[in-house]
Amino acid sequence: MSSDFRQTIGKPTIIRTQEMLHKVVAEFENVPLIAIDTESNSLYAYHERVCLIQVTVPTPSLQNGYSGDYIIDPLTIEDLSPLGTLLANPDIELVFHAAEYDIMCLKRDYGFIFTNLFDTYIAARTLGYKRVGLGSILEDRFDVQLDKRFQQADWSKRPLSSDQLFYAQMDTHFLPALRDVLFDELVESGYLEEALEYCEQMVD
Repeated sequence: MSSDFRQTIGKPTIIRTQEMLHKVVAEFENVPLIAIDTESNSLYAYHERVCLIQVTVPTPSLQNGYSGDYIIDPLTIEDLSPLGTLLANPDIELVFHAAEYDIMCLKRDYGFIFTNLFDTYIAARTLGYKRVGLGSILEDRFDVQLDKRFQQADWSKRPLSSDQLFYAQMDTHFLPALRDVLFDELVESGYLEEALEYCEQMVD
């Protein structure tokens, strides 16, 4: 991606301390939805663990409406339970792409509970999309090409480069907007209930 595009997106807020986590969780309590993704070190450790948690929240005060990007570093924060309380709130919609693995990891490492899920992968599959990978959908819908060179990086290593952080940020940055597009398509096609049933099965 060009440097101009990166400047337009802006840098994510990095959450590395307990105090910062409490602060942002308090700010998120009244948002309608939270987009989430994780990065783990599965290729580099026998007992893998979540090494990053990316979060994007709708921010209407910003120009594009979807630039509230945060990256939580679970390797530097002792207690992630405040985030778990937020994710268990049924009034907040949780937006993932291909949520199964992320949910499994977050349940395993932190015992998180999930209640109100919208999975853009499930939505795209229900709609009959031929290409259901996040990169492919964003390219088709928003003319955005994701840089996937860090897909197999060792996310447990610190410090993380600015390119790694940008890569992680992009995995959630467009999810709220993509959710809106797919939700409308599900309504128009009559497949909304079917997709939501699949999503509900993910959190049972």
